[in-house]
Amino acid sequence: MIVLDACTIAAAFSLAYLLRFYWEIVPALDEPPVGPYFTVLTPLVPAWILIFAAYGLYRDRVQSQLDEALRITSAVAVGMMGLLAASFFYRQFSYSRLWILYAWVLSTILLLTVRLVMRAAHRVLRMRGVDVRRVIIVGAGQEGQTVVDVLRRRPELGQRPVAFLDPDQRVDVDGLPVAGRPDAVLPAVRRLGAHHVIIALPPDAREVAMRVAAICQEAGVPFAIVPDLYTLVTAGAEVEIVERLPLITPRGNPVGGWGRRVKDAFDIIGALFGLFITVPVLAVISLLVTLDSPGPVLFGHIRIGRAGVPFLAWKFRTMRQGADMQLSSDAQLRARYEQSFKLLEDPRVTRVGRWLRRTSLDELPQLINVLKGEMSLVGPRPIVEEELRKYGPWERRLLCVKPGLTGLWQVLRHDEPNYSQRIHLDMYYIDHWSVGLDVKILLNTLPSMIAGRGAY
Repeated sequence: MIVLDACTIAAAFSLAYLLRFYWEIVPALDEPPVGPYFTVLTPLVPAWILIFAAYGLYRDRVQSQLDEALRITSAVAVGMMGLLAASFFYRQFSYSRLWILYAWVLSTILLLTVRLVMRAAHRVLRMRGVDVRRVIIVGAGQEGQTVVDVLRRRPELGQRPVAFLDPDQRVDVDGLPVAGRPDAVLPAVRRLGAHHVIIALPPDAREVAMRVAAICQEAGVPFAIVPDLYTLVTAGAEVEIVERLPLITPRGNPVGGWGRRVKDAFDIIGALFGLFITVPVLAVISLLVTLDSPGPVLFGHIRIGRAGVPFLAWKFRTMRQGADMQLSSDAQLRARYEQSFKLLEDPRVTRVGRWLRRTSLDELPQLINVLKGEMSLVGPRPIVEEELRKYGPWERRLLCVKPGLTGLWQVLRHDEPNYSQRIHLDMYYIDHWSVGLDVKILLNTLPSMIAGRGAY
């Protein structure tokens, strides 16, 4: 991919030169020497490859096509910004700005096309059994069976499950043999010719999972762990060994001090930019809401903010008028709502409202809350006061940050609401906050909105 990317970048800039000075889509006033335009490729191509590497485009990992496209587009934009800055300060030769614009567009198109072709070719090869890794699943319970189901439905991932290892199972499970107990992972790897081990044990078998992981690590066997949510929360904790006794101390909240100031500045800039580019979308949605059902365009609801201060969170109205009265008068509907403070099939939602909720576009007006300092672009989901009791001992930690327009729960959500998972993901975000994590969540929010994963 590095070689292909280097050739593609050089081809894009060469084609841009031809479009600018030979085919002259826009007539050129002069005919500059060709040397400087091709000499610049010598430092430019390696610099761009380094930028692509920083964006994770050469890591051996599974990523969606949309995620890869967003990374390529962002990396090309950063590379072009660097080229523009360098050309501004370079006084010995004046490069055509139109040439740079052509190169920008062509680089993006050609790189996306090459990646798309390579991805398709790799998928076809793996579905035919080429470059496929044999995988042993440690744990034949629900977690392990879920892993097998995913790998079977996605053969393009190149991971073929060949057997289970389980402390209790003695018969075949889901069409795969149980090749022994977890402690016998190394003999099973050798006997089955496995390339990879995936540990998918339930939370109560954490000690067994740690023992298997230690065995694989010492023997140099590649392995991965399907973590439970407790592991996610404590993964960033500091560990101190006192006389063979491990003591886990959670790290302090990173969203404080200078971190909070950086996050606030990031929020204001991002909210202003978001409002600027979504003005046409906001206008169209306002018109659709007005035509769909009588009532106001926006709906304000009291939510709990940082330090427990309530604020009015704005959304596009997605329900019919009198929805609150319908909820309070219907005991069965109220009981369903109080389980997760969401209704999977809410009879109060309008036709346009259902589409807005599916795409999460109903929450765009909360950019105003971000500008007012009541919310952040990224953070835990804003909650009502009744939800605080569900957080239990984590309540104070939740209230130390602003609620977010998007967050880990929104990006990683599943089809069914799971409040315990939501709480643990909120705590993980608070403990591991960084600007990079915020950017990653924002980049993954768009694919989540398009797919409508778990939104209702």
